[in-house]
Amino acid sequence: MLDITSKLQETKKEKTTSIIVTIIIITFCSAAMSFITAIFLNPLKLYGGGVTGISQLILHFIGMIKYGASGWNVYDKYIAWVNLGLLMPFNFLAWFKLSKKYAIYTMYSSIIQTVAFLFANKIDLKLFYDSATGTYNALACVISAGLISGLTNGLMLRRGATSGGFITLCQYLNIKKGMSVGFINIIVEAVIVSLSFIVSFLSDGENAQFGVALSTALFTFMVYLLENITVDTVHTSYQKIKLEVVTDHGSEIVEALLKEFPHGITISKGFGAYSKKEKEILDIVIQRHEAKYYLAIIKRIDQGAFISEIPCRNTYGKFTQIFIDK
Repeated sequence: MLDITSKLQETKKEKTTSIIVTIIIITFCSAAMSFITAIFLNPLKLYGGGVTGISQLILHFIGMIKYGASGWNVYDKYIAWVNLGLLMPFNFLAWFKLSKKYAIYTMYSSIIQTVAFLFANKIDLKLFYDSATGTYNALACVISAGLISGLTNGLMLRRGATSGGFITLCQYLNIKKGMSVGFINIIVEAVIVSLSFIVSFLSDGENAQFGVALSTALFTFMVYLLENITVDTVHTSYQKIKLEVVTDHGSEIVEALLKEFPHGITISKGFGAYSKKEKEILDIVIQRHEAKYYLAIIKRIDQGAFISEIPCRNTYGKFTQIFIDK
């Protein structure tokens, strides 16, 4: 009989390291998201996704209502606080309905975003700006914003964290109600793109042109498109796989895994053609981002275990989805 307690203690050390790495990633990614909004998006009247985009729109509409077309960006300096205020209800939702650890991560991300916005608004960093013409290279800004935003969001999601906001609502509705995360995101982004067209048109005052406003809205759409493609490339938490484990230590592995994870395990008997020994075969359906934790535990208990990963397109019946490492 192997010492399961010592094996699990080693795994806990790994998880402590994982938490530290997650905090570092949240810090840099959350700050990056605020800076790309201030540097690449706001100057061109382009909008970030979710709560950030809504915060921008609120401030721009208030500015135009009070000061007219030219006042669309007068209140940009307050985006840090508006963004934080809009994030708070979603953070409370995460705390009470999802996971305490997930809520702590999202709250920390909210704080970092706020601090980063305060710094970003004081830095006059004009990347892709042509001083001769007084204009920005819109395509370069869009590509940079989309790729960086997608990379940062994807990295955070891989660590079981998010920047908060509508993604928290999406996860709640997906877990509790079975609603499509993609469908909810499409609705939010469609609203922001539509309103970005209105802001662009009204903010040009007497010089407003339908084509210019439409191109601005399309650029905002391109940011979302690039972001979603990048997120899908980096993030795999919604993908499921099946692990098939052939081992001589099935009971020990099952005991260790069930202590750490909520997924069921099917045990069957097999016979090794070469070893001429009875084997236990464990079938487990998990989310792809959990695989490294499963493999770490299995390998510590049985170095000689044969493990195969099989893509799992669909599952039917009860399956507990985990969006954050425990």
